[in-house]
Formats: sequence, C-alpha cells, structure tokens
Amino acid sequence: MLKIKWILTLLIALPVLLSGCSPAEPAALSDEEIMTFASNLLVSMDENNYAGFITDFSEEMLAAFPESEFANLRELVQDASGSFVSADELELTNNQGYAVYRIRCSYTLEDVMVTLVLKVDGTQVEGLFFDSTNMRAASK
Repeated sequence: MLKIKWILTLLIALPVLLSGCSPAEPAALSDEEIMTFASNLLVSMDENNYAGFITDFSEEMLAAFPESEFANLRELVQDASGSFVSADELELTNNQGYAVYRIRCSYTLEDVMVTLVLKVDGTQVEGLFFDSTNMRAASK
C-alpha cells in the first residue's frame, strides 16, 4: 500500500516538477524584434519623443503612462544613468501568462536593467521597468 502511495505521489508531482524545466514561452515576436522594440523605446526617451516612446504600448499601458509620467521617468533616467548607449543581453522568463524580457542596457553613466513585459504570444508592451544602482539611490 505504501508503495502505491509513493507511485501516485510521484505521478502527481512529476508534471509539476517538469513544468519548471520547460523553456519560457515568448511573446509573438522574435528576440531581435524585442531588442528593436527596446532600442526604439529607449532612443525615443533620450530624444524626448513621447509619441515614439509609446508606439508599441497596449491600451492599458497608454492609460497608465501619460506624457507627464514619461517626463518624470525621462528625467530620473537621464539624471541617474545618463543617455542610452546600447541594449546588450536579453533574458526571457514567464510570470502568470506574461513574457518577461530583462534586457541589460548600457547608459553613459552605468548599466541599467530594463524589463519589458508582453503577454505570451502578444505584440504590445504591457509593462516597463527600469532598475539600476543610481536610480534606486535617486528615488530614495
């Protein structure tokens, strides 16, 4: 009886354990397209081009990110990290139906981790986050 319980437990737990080993599901865009999204967005921010910055945003992101928020973010990034230089490394993970792309970017003053969030199989930016040592210090 104990052996049957172990086998049943293993059969139930195995799919859960193996699901953590599967590759992350991407958005409906290639890695190259994601890097182009990121570069265009970051260059638009440097150039103070709000229309270019929001080009690939979802309706929810457009509603949550008015031009005043863009100006605040732009000022923080420029003051803390400088100007965008290049997007370097891309890492994909998933979280609750979203493809989360973490992109290491070079700025004139420091490296910045930019996170773009798209729905799995989606084509629009659903979330955008910036993280760096200088930005964390500036926002305290």
